[in-house]
Amino acid sequence: MRGRAKPPVGTVSAGPARNGGATAARGRRALAGIAGLAVLAVVFAGAWLGWPWYATAAAALLLGAYAALEWYEAYASDPRYIAFVATLAALASVGRAAMQGIPGVQPATFLILASGFSLGPVTGAAVGAFTAIGSNVFLGEGGWTPWQMAAWGLAGASAGWLRRLWPRLTWRALIPFGFAWGYLFGWMMNTWSLLGDGRPTWTAYLALCVASIWFDTLHALANAAFAAAAGRPTLSVLERFRRRLPQPASSYRSSMGEER
Repeated sequence: MRGRAKPPVGTVSAGPARNGGATAARGRRALAGIAGLAVLAVVFAGAWLGWPWYATAAAALLLGAYAALEWYEAYASDPRYIAFVATLAALASVGRAAMQGIPGVQPATFLILASGFSLGPVTGAAVGAFTAIGSNVFLGEGGWTPWQMAAWGLAGASAGWLRRLWPRLTWRALIPFGFAWGYLFGWMMNTWSLLGDGRPTWTAYLALCVASIWFDTLHALANAAFAAAAGRPTLSVLERFRRRLPQPASSYRSSMGEER
């Protein structure tokens, strides 16, 4: 009697190994999430306790690097995907640096939101954090860098979560969402300014928000304008690249209204 044919050399069985790989991936995603929360805790503690900005930035970058490594092991199975994320962050960084002369007007926030909206919260968070680092190479690093990493990372992640919660949303959702993040980003950066002053009070915080309302409004209007003018073609390009690259499986619809 003929025995069962052996699988070709190099193939992987689809039994316990697959389940073990899925469990390991979930563990890595959990560790990456914990490290991401630790980054936020370090940023707030550094501002509250008056740590030197470089100490806060170093601690945040180390935790962020650990989170990025765990994310890489859990999600990125192809170097092309990492290169794609780096390219998106570079485009956002260059766009911000090129338009620095216009207060509040730059395409970085829109590109970060579009990345998360199309490619998921993990990718959006990575593009946001790397954009803060990359753009500040041109504009100057400082105590604001970890806070920008946290703010833009949260912006990109929230765009991905938005699609997870409401899968039928299309690119038009980026218009009001980008407008809202113009203010949210400014309010988060105001928190850094407040904690750095050493005398945090609600009155002082509200005064900072009033003082920055013009800048935040320009940021919000610019985000909405970029989304209205370039939202559909930008997400169309992201979708084409997403289909060519390995991505975590998801059940929500694509940004152009197609099933993923």
